[in-house]
Amino acid sequence: MRILGLLLLAALAAGQEDPLAAARSRVRALESEMQAVIAKVAPAVGAITNYMALFDEKTGKVAVAPRSLGSGLVVTPEGFMLTNVHVVEGAGYLTVALPGGTYPAKLHADTSQGAVKGDIALIKLGGETRFPFVDWRIGDSKGVEPGTFVLALGNPHGHALDGVPMATLGIVSGKGRAAAETGFLYVDVIQTDAEINPGNSGGPLFDMDGHFLGINGLMNSRQGRSNSGVGFAIPVDQVRLFMKTLLKEGETTGYGFHGLAVDSTPDESGARVTGVQGGSPADEAGLRANDVITKVKGETVRNRTDFVNAMGRLPEKTVVSLTYRRSRNVKTAKFRLASFADWKESVGKAAPQGPLPLAERGFLGAEWSEERTGVRLARVVPGAAADRAKLLGGDLLLRVEKTDVPTAKDLVACLATLPPGTKVKVAFEREGKKREVLVVLSGVAEAAGVEK
Repeated sequence: MRILGLLLLAALAAGQEDPLAAARSRVRALESEMQAVIAKVAPAVGAITNYMALFDEKTGKVAVAPRSLGSGLVVTPEGFMLTNVHVVEGAGYLTVALPGGTYPAKLHADTSQGAVKGDIALIKLGGETRFPFVDWRIGDSKGVEPGTFVLALGNPHGHALDGVPMATLGIVSGKGRAAAETGFLYVDVIQTDAEINPGNSGGPLFDMDGHFLGINGLMNSRQGRSNSGVGFAIPVDQVRLFMKTLLKEGETTGYGFHGLAVDSTPDESGARVTGVQGGSPADEAGLRANDVITKVKGETVRNRTDFVNAMGRLPEKTVVSLTYRRSRNVKTAKFRLASFADWKESVGKAAPQGPLPLAERGFLGAEWSEERTGVRLARVVPGAAADRAKLLGGDLLLRVEKTDVPTAKDLVACLATLPPGTKVKVAFEREGKKREVLVVLSGVAEAAGVEK
């Protein structure tokens, strides 16, 4: 009705004889355009289910259970899908429902390695050799302006688990927004009133030509977790800055760390430096408190928001140039944005190593019982690590590498720091004979028997 009203006003202003009929005709034309766009892109939009890992340390049993829902967009024919980190983090197992079927998926790479975690993730679908996709290289988020019509597709509240995405229509409400209240970094993002509800996270935002504009990821609501007309999408132009690394390396990366804290100057003539972290790239480049930054990579900086948007969207290893004022002198500095993890390690702030989260651990893929004589296998999961190594139910485990494992607690501790794919020597006893095998540890899904 909102669109009909706008078109009716336009028809009246144009002095048409039957403005209502003219408005209805234009609405039908707009409907046809939207239907064509949705039909074009929907086959590449998926509903993601994140299954959390469950592990019984006493018995060794590994299982998965649904934890959360989200959305994603297939962006290459090989099945790489863009989504949000918060949709897939901590997953023991992922599935993606597309119009063509439901497929297993694995996290390939993400942008969570930063002072504040980025919310771009790339997952890889299995089960097919070619998938319908929307090319991530096409689309221009810089060119959209407030008032531009947009479509959000995804899996709101789990209503697209049949593989058919839901669509909502809205406009671009604003550009260059910043928000970090969720614990994820959202800078220089698109604001839209297209409805983004729980389950829409990770899904695509399109223009009316079906071009990919961004990844829907954050909604602003003060009354529960329902849409209030204020949603945010990470622009595709920002996503592209990370895609080469995400696709090629398949590793965790992050937004670049510079080490500066800034505030706006009273006259909005720049961003005043209020602090510089020791050993950071900015510190090594000579930036000091009270310097006033006026440009980042040639972009004018009027205030803190301009600085956050210009610097905050850049990946680690990006070379940046700054123009700044110190007293009455204009100076320049150039430095490479660091990995936040590397900087912490260099200044002695690296986090201590401990057991891996369940979703990141390697498993034997076997169930056991603890006896007076040690830990005895009760069964092995078909196709999982123990089965591939020819271990059998009834085998008595003796050692993992050079560590004795007389109890289940000892066995779990030996494996808790090792990721899937790690090769370990396992000594065991079968029918009174001591033997040794090399075991390649399974991931959660394989150890749970849901992925062969």
